[in-house]
Amino acid sequence: MTIQAVVFDWAGTTVDYGSRAPIIAFQRAFARFGIGLSEATIRTDVGLDKIKHVEKILKQPVNWQQWQTQHPEVNLEAAVELVYAQFQTEVAQVIGETAILKPGMKALINYLNQHHLQIATTSGYTESMVAQNLKMTARQGYQPEINITSEQTDLIGRPQAAMLNLAMKKMHIDDPQTVIKIGDTVNDILEGKNAHTISVGVVEGSNVIGLSAAEFDELSELQRQEYCRTARKTFEDAGADFTVDTMADLIPLIDQLNMPTHETAPLLLTPGPLTTSESVKQTMMVDHGTWDDDYKQVTWGRGNTEYRVE
Repeated sequence: MTIQAVVFDWAGTTVDYGSRAPIIAFQRAFARFGIGLSEATIRTDVGLDKIKHVEKILKQPVNWQQWQTQHPEVNLEAAVELVYAQFQTEVAQVIGETAILKPGMKALINYLNQHHLQIATTSGYTESMVAQNLKMTARQGYQPEINITSEQTDLIGRPQAAMLNLAMKKMHIDDPQTVIKIGDTVNDILEGKNAHTISVGVVEGSNVIGLSAAEFDELSELQRQEYCRTARKTFEDAGADFTVDTMADLIPLIDQLNMPTHETAPLLLTPGPLTTSESVKQTMMVDHGTWDDDYKQVTWGRGNTEYRVE
């Protein structure tokens, strides 16, 4: 297998640690109409097209009841349009503050360029929102040439594969198994699986964890490990082929996937970063049939020893 391209999400994946921009913009937009939203309510469906996300939030009984109480003359369709228009205004302000490359991105960009891998993006953002992100990230060395939104796919967004399929078409790639789709939401994982690409979830700074860099750093080591463990499980339950802790960890994963089949070593994803150490792999791949450490010491290394009974 040879990886030909990586398709990225935006907020929470390549920029905007913790995917803060959509959350802040949704909260402000709904607040303008007298509806308060928790982060958890919003984060459940992050990754959807934003107008569909607005509609889904409004359709929740508790939110729709609030809307009808405060705006009884406005039906659902009109309500969606009003809130979505306000969201666009709010997010335009927030993106300018949050479109900062996540840790590991610069190293990953350099690697992809050096190895001539194509770069594309899909997003729940609109084209104007993506353009605003691009303006900010270009100054930081990140300029993906192919950027797909649902405006280019008849408004078919995630978790369907339409945007990702269009990205592959524009890159002239026929085999989806040579493409990595990486994102920070369940909808990203589902998009990758539906397009039959290699679907990867990035853990730190993701929407699934939902903490800013400062908030994450303030946690104890045990708390950080628990947050990351929960995020990995969320991605795995959604069908992710792999998870990586940081964007830089995608580099050894690509190297591993590019190894000839007959040389490919077991790829083990530990509770920490992506593991490629041969000694660690060897240890973890041995099954002694017991938890007894004394027994393990006796049997370690004897797997290939021949015994003859006479």
